[in-house]
Amino acid sequence: MTADVRPDCAAVLRSISAYLDGELDAARCDDIERHCAVCTDCAAVVAGLRSTIGLCRGAAAASLPDDVRRKAQDSVRALLRSAQG
Repeated sequence: MTADVRPDCAAVLRSISAYLDGELDAARCDDIERHCAVCTDCAAVVAGLRSTIGLCRGAAAASLPDDVRRKAQDSVRALLRSAQG
C-alpha cells in the first residue's frame, strides 16, 4: 500500500480485526469483501492476516515434545522466582 491510504482502505484497516474475528454485522462484512474484490492491497492484508491467524491457531494446538515442555516450564518457574525477589 502507498503512504497515502485512501479513506475506503483506512476504513477496512480499522475494521480488519473485528472482521476476521467475526464481530461485524453482515452488511459491514459485505462492504469489506466488496472493497477487497477491487483493492488488491487490502485483499493482500486481509489474506495475510487470515493466514497468520490460522498458523497461530495451528501452532497452539500442536503438542510439544516432553523435553521442550519441561524446559519451558523450568524457564517460567525461574522467571517467577526471580520476579519474586
